[in-house]
Amino acid sequence: MSSRWRLDGYRVIVTGGSKGLGLACVVEFLSLGASVLLTARGEADLLVAAEPLAKEHGAERVHVLAADVATVEGREALVAKAIALWGGTLDGLVNNVGTNIRKPVAESTDAEYETMVSTNQTSAYYMCKACLPLLRKSERASIVNVASLAGLRSSGTGVIYAMTKAAMIHMSEAMACEWAAYGIRVNAVAPWMARTPLLEAAVAKDPSQLDKVCEATPLGSLGEPSDTAGAVAFLCMPAAAYVTGQCLAIDGGVAAQGYRGPCIAAHSEKPSANGGRKRMPDAPPPQSTPTVD
Repeated sequence: MSSRWRLDGYRVIVTGGSKGLGLACVVEFLSLGASVLLTARGEADLLVAAEPLAKEHGAERVHVLAADVATVEGREALVAKAIALWGGTLDGLVNNVGTNIRKPVAESTDAEYETMVSTNQTSAYYMCKACLPLLRKSERASIVNVASLAGLRSSGTGVIYAMTKAAMIHMSEAMACEWAAYGIRVNAVAPWMARTPLLEAAVAKDPSQLDKVCEATPLGSLGEPSDTAGAVAFLCMPAAAYVTGQCLAIDGGVAAQGYRGPCIAAHSEKPSANGGRKRMPDAPPPQSTPTVD
């Protein structure tokens, strides 16, 4: 395979790397020749994920650190680890860590809001900033922010979650322009629903929702974590050297068509039985629109 499609010798950090999309990204990077520092809050999960990978690819290419990148201390520890491993140079950063608390706005607490913003949005910004000195030392530096289709289209995943993911996408665009002067490329991916532990937990009470989601997806199926991982790896490759400031939807065509399936999130407002939307008791009656011939 041409070196344009490989990542041999690359040094990459993947946050939220012990499960789901993050772990799939770690596997993809390792398979393409990179060395990876994966981080997550749970040390046990990290060790479970890393052990078989170290056996397959070599312990010198698989590194772990239990850290919460939503905190200053966690980010500082991660950067210090990268410096110790790779002498202060970083070729790739994948901001994948994220969370969602699926509640309507009226039922969300201030603490839940702060948790989602700090985990999804703020951590990505400060990880980019903390890693900037390391990335500037690379001649092939690339950042990929794992956002969500919810940041592009309303898809029933909750307002706060959608807001944070939209912020990640626009941050990627603006940062790509600002950091182009350093030779650093910045892109985002917007995955749709993929078979991850997070999704399985969300539909545990009614797995049939996934069948309806598949029916509403043009390609007729859910994504796999490897679908997103392949796109993330591509955006770090030499083959993508002229790609920056972009958001690549990994969604089976949903962004193009518009989402017409069930809302996985539980919302308190539902359509009324006759197919219309419930009106507030004091709302004025609907007015008919005159026909113009």
